[in-house]
Amino acid sequence: MFRVNSLSAALMMSLIGVAVLQAPQVEAGWSRVPGGLRLDGEVKAIDFGAFLHHFETAMLEEPRYAPIAIWLAGSGGDEAAAKRIGEIMAVAQDQGVRLAMVMAQGHACDGACSILFALGDEQIASASGTRLISGN
Repeated sequence: MFRVNSLSAALMMSLIGVAVLQAPQVEAGWSRVPGGLRLDGEVKAIDFGAFLHHFETAMLEEPRYAPIAIWLAGSGGDEAAAKRIGEIMAVAQDQGVRLAMVMAQGHACDGACSILFALGDEQIASASGTRLISGN
């Protein structure tokens, strides 16, 4: 049988605390967030399945006539992948889904990111210091 004394318990709790503090950062790619979905990092063809999953989930779970927010927190990437995502977004828009493209605070948008940003029904730059096109 396993016995725990106060020193062992304190050591275990400190190790658990260290593990929690050293948790990895959010990985790049698509994720579901309240109100829509978010892209962290560049647009990549490999992340297309994740986009489809989170976009479909957002369409099913968000209020019917509210726009789905698509947060862009990265720049550039694969323009062909952005155009493919844009085609899916256009089909949804043809069916009445409204999209609000939101540039996350402190991020710039160029290349593939700007393709997605332009396709929304609404475009919103989140806060001061955000530049639509990097380098400006």
